[in-house]
Amino acid sequence: MKIITVLIALGFLFTPDLSLASSRASIVATINSDMITALQLEKNVRLALLAKGVDPNKVSPGELKDIKKSVLDDLVKESILIQEAKNQNIDISDKDVEKEIQNSIDKAGISKEAFYADLAKQGYDEKFYKDKVKKSLLTQTLINRNVLRKIIVTNDEILEFYLANGGQITGKANVALLVYPNGEQMDMHSEKLQDNPRRFEDIAKDISVGPSADKGGVLGEMAVSDLAVPVQSAIQGLDAGEVSKVFSLNGAYAQAKVLSKTTSSDNLAEIIDPAVVAKIRDGLRMQRVGNKIEEYITGLEKKAIVTIR
Repeated sequence: MKIITVLIALGFLFTPDLSLASSRASIVATINSDMITALQLEKNVRLALLAKGVDPNKVSPGELKDIKKSVLDDLVKESILIQEAKNQNIDISDKDVEKEIQNSIDKAGISKEAFYADLAKQGYDEKFYKDKVKKSLLTQTLINRNVLRKIIVTNDEILEFYLANGGQITGKANVALLVYPNGEQMDMHSEKLQDNPRRFEDIAKDISVGPSADKGGVLGEMAVSDLAVPVQSAIQGLDAGEVSKVFSLNGAYAQAKVLSKTTSSDNLAEIIDPAVVAKIRDGLRMQRVGNKIEEYITGLEKKAIVTIR
C-alpha cells in the first residue's frame, strides 16, 4: 500500500512553475539544482486538504504539521524523479498530455468545459492541471522503463493466465497424458521422454496415475478448450509427436504428448488479441512489483542532494 500511496501522490501532487523573481517566495527545500518554495508547498498542502475533504481553515495545527511534512516529502520525491526522467531524455509532448486529458474526459463522460469546471472546484486551473498531467506521465514512463519493463513475464505465463480466466483456444487436439505417481519417477523419465517421445504411451501404461492410463494416457481428439488449463498451456507451441515439459496438474507432476493438433495458430499473438496480451503482461508485472518501485525511488534519493530548511 505504501508503494501505491507514493505513486498516487506523485501523480496528483506536483510542483507548479512559479517565478523565482518573487522575494516573498522563501525556499523550504532544495533538491540538487531545483527548489521548492513556501508558496508551492502551501498550494499543494491546500490541494491535499481539499482532496481529503478537510476544510483548510478548520484543520488542527498538529494535523496541518503532519500533512505539510507528507506533502513536502512527496514533492521532493517528485522532483527527484522528474530530474532523473530528464537525465534519461524522457520527454512528454503536448500532444501526449492532451491525449491523456481527453482520455480522462471520455471516462468522466462529460464535456471538456464541465471537466475543467469540476477541476476548478478542486483548486486546479487548466494550466496547472496540464502541468500535473505532464509530470505524472514523466514519472510513469520513468518507472515503466526502469522497473516494470525489467520484470520478465513469459508468453507461457500470459497464456496460462488467459486460459485460467476464461480465455479459449480454438481447434482440436488428441493428447496423451502421463501423470507421475511421485517425483522419483518423474526424475527418471521426464527428460528421456522429451528426447524419445516414442516411448511415452508405454511409460504411461506402466506408471501413470492419470486418466486413460491403460490406453497409454491417450485422451482422444477433443476441443482444445475442453482440456484442463495446465494441459492447454503445456501443449502450446508443440507439434504432433512432441512431448511437453513437466507441469503441475492438480498437485501432481505431469507431461503431455501431442498426437495431433489443429489449432488456429501456435503464435500467441495470433491466438490472443495483442491488446489483451499487453494488458495481461502489465497486470502480471504489477503483481510482482513488490518493493521494487520503492527501492528504485530510494536509490535515486540516496544520490540526490536534498536540503530541507
